Amino acid sequence: MLIDSHCHIPHKKYHKSVEEIVEEAKQAGVGKIISIGASIQDSKDVLETAKLFENVFATVGVYPHEDLEKSVGEIGGELEELLEKDQKSSKKKIVGIGECGIDIPNGEVSYKTRELDAQKELFKLQIGLAIQHDLPLIIHNRNGDQEVLKILELYKNTNLKGVVHCFVSNWEFAQKLLDLNFHISFTAIITYPSAGPALIETVKKIPQDKILIETDAPYLAPQEHRGQINYPKYVKITAAKVAQIRNASLEDIERFTYQNTCRLFNI
Repeated sequence: MLIDSHCHIPHKKYHKSVEEIVEEAKQAGVGKIISIGASIQDSKDVLETAKLFENVFATVGVYPHEDLEKSVGEIGGELEELLEKDQKSSKKKIVGIGECGIDIPNGEVSYKTRELDAQKELFKLQIGLAIQHDLPLIIHNRNGDQEVLKILELYKNTNLKGVVHCFVSNWEFAQKLLDLNFHISFTAIITYPSAGPALIETVKKIPQDKILIETDAPYLAPQEHRGQINYPKYVKITAAKVAQIRNASLEDIERFTYQNTCRLFNI
């Protein structure tokens, strides 16, 4: 059985209903799905969606460049409200905090961004929530390896745990994250011709009990669907690529990535 440890449902990019997406994933052998919050409204939406399906779970969090009109304090209050409400619910669905972290764009961008110092403040706020509620943290990292490490090291003597999603860096960085009690998650980027030797080496070397796989759907479709919308059902393609790189059976990869994800998110 497979699990998609990181996708975004609902999302306006999809051309199918949430019901179709979840059913197609199930038919492809994807037993569970974790839908990730990226803003306050998005967190509310994924939480409400998760409540509709027994096998779909939610996280709440704010991406580095979302909710720019809100102060960090306001964001913290609204996330805390969602967490407290879920804790009192008979159908608890929140299994993690994030995605959150550091995002340093490549060159100029067409959208508004949060300054790096403000990103760090927002990241630390969500780390605090993860520690307080004993939930895993889902980290987004673009061009911020050293910033992410510096911040995480401030909490190394706490109960902080989590995953760095969509990992594209090298084995040296991965080792430091592993030392800080984090898992590493790979997307279909590993199927792209542009996936370099450093990333492939990391896929090979990550300890078996620390690997997760994900789609990040609707983004990052596998190479054979490149340029199209990605779906949770395609997580099997990433699992197959991990198996090829590690010279392992697909069944083994499916089994231990499923077990790793369920253990980390307590589902």
